[in-house]
Amino acid sequence: MPEAQGKLSRSWPGRALIRLDWLIGWIENIILSGAILLMATINIANVLGDNLLKQGLPFAGEINQALLVIITFVGVAKAARHGRNIRMSAIYDQLRGRWRKGANLIITTGSAAVMFYLAYYAVIYEAQVRSIGQATPSLGIPIWILYLLVPIGLFLAGLQYLLTTVRNLISKELYRSFMEREVYEEADLNAAEGAEQRDDSSIDPSKEAR
Repeated sequence: MPEAQGKLSRSWPGRALIRLDWLIGWIENIILSGAILLMATINIANVLGDNLLKQGLPFAGEINQALLVIITFVGVAKAARHGRNIRMSAIYDQLRGRWRKGANLIITTGSAAVMFYLAYYAVIYEAQVRSIGQATPSLGIPIWILYLLVPIGLFLAGLQYLLTTVRNLISKELYRSFMEREVYEEADLNAAEGAEQRDDSSIDPSKEAR
């Protein structure tokens, strides 16, 4: 058991948070792996049919488009769970101690609010599309069914950011996601400082004098 998980498992609220994080990760893995496998199967079948039978799958384009949307929005939640989301950290990387943790709390709380807000409007959009009754041209599948996982992915992303906020509130260490401590940035900075020191020590004083 990882050290981070071991500390949380000592209390029932911590165990509940661990199980919630595991459940969210399991849902994300099932959705993403299923969507990628389905996309690969459709594309392979489409290429084989086009080359061998001179007849591809007429529905390949519309299904692939829906799968790309699903992978994108559920992938946002997956990236947030592992702290791999894109961050503009020019100012954040200069902070240390309480200031860095405070900035992290503001970022994760704000990100969670934005994700929940987008999920709410995605549900409204889904309801509007369903009321219109629009369907795909080839298979006749209602559009709202294909895009049903969009609000789910945004909601899961919001939960991930919220879990990160809770983890940073109850832990002394700084976490970039619920189960992953923020250590890579500090390691990179230390490595850069060490490289600069080595460069300075390798300069020949006699050459500088010349």
